Amino acid sequence: MTPRPLVTIIILNYNGLKFLPRCLESLGKTVYAPVEIVVADNGSSDGSLEYVRKQHPDVRVLEFGTNYGYSGAYNRAIHVVSGKYCVLLNFDVEVEPGWLDDAIEFMEQDSSIAAAQPKLKQYQDHDRFEYSGGSGGFLDAYGFPFVRGRIFDETEPDSGQYDDPVEVFWATGASLIVRRETFLKVGGLDEDFFMHMEELDLCWRIWLNGQRIVVVPKGVVYHWAGAALSADRVRKMYLNHRNSLAMMIKNYGLRNLCFRLPVRLLLDWVAFFVSPFKGEPKRSLAIMWAHAYILAAIPRILQKRRGVQAERIVSDEDLQHVILPISIVYRYYVRKQKTYTQLRKNS
Repeated sequence: MTPRPLVTIIILNYNGLKFLPRCLESLGKTVYAPVEIVVADNGSSDGSLEYVRKQHPDVRVLEFGTNYGYSGAYNRAIHVVSGKYCVLLNFDVEVEPGWLDDAIEFMEQDSSIAAAQPKLKQYQDHDRFEYSGGSGGFLDAYGFPFVRGRIFDETEPDSGQYDDPVEVFWATGASLIVRRETFLKVGGLDEDFFMHMEELDLCWRIWLNGQRIVVVPKGVVYHWAGAALSADRVRKMYLNHRNSLAMMIKNYGLRNLCFRLPVRLLLDWVAFFVSPFKGEPKRSLAIMWAHAYILAAIPRILQKRRGVQAERIVSDEDLQHVILPISIVYRYYVRKQKTYTQLRKNS
């Protein structure tokens, strides 16, 4: 019998003492073996590292001493671990015992699968999909992400409607399983993103590299929605708008970039003017700051674009099953299609 590959589970921690005990306790019940558990710490000051060292001495600690964000911390951690597969895992999750087995088996059977995710459900409500991952993510033509189980702020109850393993555009950064070799080959996470949308950008480059991404919903992870940045919603909106624009500029082919980026900018400015009337004036500020950043950073973003486009071996046309040629804004707000099932039925 062929030995199973080592899986390195990397928990990114920043002042996560409230959640780490439950996370590590649930990981201790993981059925899959062999695994190693690593806590990569972004300069915590809440005693969480002391807790890990005392209560979980078998867990390896990488203490960075400063906050490198999601992207920077994971990049540094993956360079010094040895697992064939790495799991990028949030500290604010609990996992079911069998959360890894089927995903690793899928990836072992097909070398073209470079990344995967289990099903992501709400920690607060185990019967409902979680915002940041659901049962696998897609992108619309204008850079707006959505998942099976959640479109914008509308999450669905899980009744088994998305239990089929399928190809997806992106796997959630809350529990992203990735081949370490592929992660390093495509350049890892973009550290300019800091956090938010960085896993989408990574997954886009994985697809452009000729590999695939799947969701394997038999495994389940429960995520505490918004714990990592719940106190700073404006910054979250800013990072989402900013990073999605940077991602489009980097990764789209020239033709689609020229046609789709102006539409996206227009949609942003519609949101800018409408948001105050919806009681969200801070979203307008976030959009303005995001666009200002993109203008200032455009030389750097274009430099990265040249690198991505030089390495790509897959065309935009080959990705239309995961980057859907639709506007999710139009489908959701005008045609009132609030679920992924409705989207697919009316495509």
